[in-house]
Amino acid sequence: MNTAHRVLDVAEQLEMFLRENYQIRPDDPNFSRCVDLWDEGFVDSTGVIEVIAFLEQLLDVMLPESVLFSPRFRSIDGICELVCEL
Repeated sequence: MNTAHRVLDVAEQLEMFLRENYQIRPDDPNFSRCVDLWDEGFVDSTGVIEVIAFLEQLLDVMLPESVLFSPRFRSIDGICELVCEL
């Protein structure tokens, strides 16, 4: 699978995880793959731990601090680009 397809696959799975676990409605106009998940209140400090655990299990990796503290680790698109670069 090429990187672009992998990013899309991870993005789809992460979006589904977030919608299911945080009751984000499919028609929520404020939610998108580029929205800042923390600033917009979709994920809180506990939620970020759950997101990290989900990604590490999904991808069978340990996310390094460089990924976790990256400014891109705030949106679905940014997160997926970062983890797919690993």
